Amino acid sequence: MSHPALGLPPADPTAGLPAAAAQLRANQARLTKVGLEEAARRDPSLTARHDELALRELLRDSDRHLEQLAQALETGEARFVTQYAEWLQPPYRRRKVPAADQRTLLLGLRDACAAVLSPAELEVLNGYVQAWVKVLAFHQRLPGDHRGNAAVRFVWKGAGILDDSIV
Repeated sequence: MSHPALGLPPADPTAGLPAAAAQLRANQARLTKVGLEEAARRDPSLTARHDELALRELLRDSDRHLEQLAQALETGEARFVTQYAEWLQPPYRRRKVPAADQRTLLLGLRDACAAVLSPAELEVLNGYVQAWVKVLAFHQRLPGDHRGNAAVRFVWKGAGILDDSIV
């Protein structure tokens, strides 16, 4: 629902594709499981980087991801996924889940949704996923999300060999 102080009307749950959203919600448990399996197939190192507890948390989070995608489909508003993607970054950084892994999980979830959506509905869903990925691309550039450039790190540290204390 939009904030009333902004003067925006509340989101209309019939403006988008409510039947597609209902399909996602009806098959939520199966889609999240298949989505995680598809993400692991896309990037086999995903299961090596995260222990079983972290993978269970990612599976639990996939329920909410799917609900946000369903809300975006239902209302026709991408803000449900973009604002959620922005909100999701601090908890995932604390849990040491990089944006690249988030993107892999999201694309796996999108591929799983292909089983229950028509091609036209899947095209709309893909637009929302691309909006989500665009937010992730911004956060992937921020320090702490990736290893960085070893040559730049070497020069920045004043050519300090075997000194990992600064950068």
